Amino acid sequence: MIKAIIIDDEQDAVSVLSKNLASVFGAGIKIIGSTKDLTEAAFLIKEYQPDLIFLDIVIDHETSGFDLLPLIEKFNYNFKIVFTTGYHQFAIKAIKKGAYDYLLKPIGIEDLEGLKNRITADDLVSEKTKLNDIIIVNNSDATYKIPIKSISHFKGEGNYTSIFFTEKNKSILSSITLNNFETEITSISTSFFRTHKSFLVNLSEIDHIKKSKLNKSLVMKNGEIVAISRLRYKAFSEMYF
Repeated sequence: MIKAIIIDDEQDAVSVLSKNLASVFGAGIKIIGSTKDLTEAAFLIKEYQPDLIFLDIVIDHETSGFDLLPLIEKFNYNFKIVFTTGYHQFAIKAIKKGAYDYLLKPIGIEDLEGLKNRITADDLVSEKTKLNDIIIVNNSDATYKIPIKSISHFKGEGNYTSIFFTEKNKSILSSITLNNFETEITSISTSFFRTHKSFLVNLSEIDHIKKSKLNKSLVMKNGEIVAISRLRYKAFSEMYF
């Protein structure tokens, strides 16, 4: 089910959009809330993580919907912003700000059917991409088809690499070098980071960062300890936090 939020100061516009969304998407959409206050909108978005954000541009003739973007840009999940407005002149700015769609009021059934078709097409592409989120690993006694999401981290050991899984105490050894794994993995996923010359880490599998007077290390959810070099910590922080 698609979760959506409507940010608009015109209650009539909110009512019409909600009604038309229900007509087009049926039970496939849930409006988690509506507001004209950007601070409240940011809170609702962070709390409920809606998939679609219907964002009016001119709010109360004082507030711009564009002002919401700095408040939500660091939220760590994927959302689509659909700008809703009665004005043509904001279209280019909206596109530059990463608009998924730009709908002119009054927003009718045909507009939303177009939006639905686009979302459906994008979801099909996404599903195909997920099927490609695997790697094939051969070693001396077996061939493994490994979903990337099941990997905690890689540990380079000379010309070999140990692959550690999210399941505790489970790993396999490959004769492929860590550099080769890094090239392959980063071409199909943005979730991995080279924290050290010997480690390539799935950022979503980090439990916490362990600090000492001399250095920092990563404690993975499977209990393994991973090194992180001081030279790479700044770049790591920018990706992880």
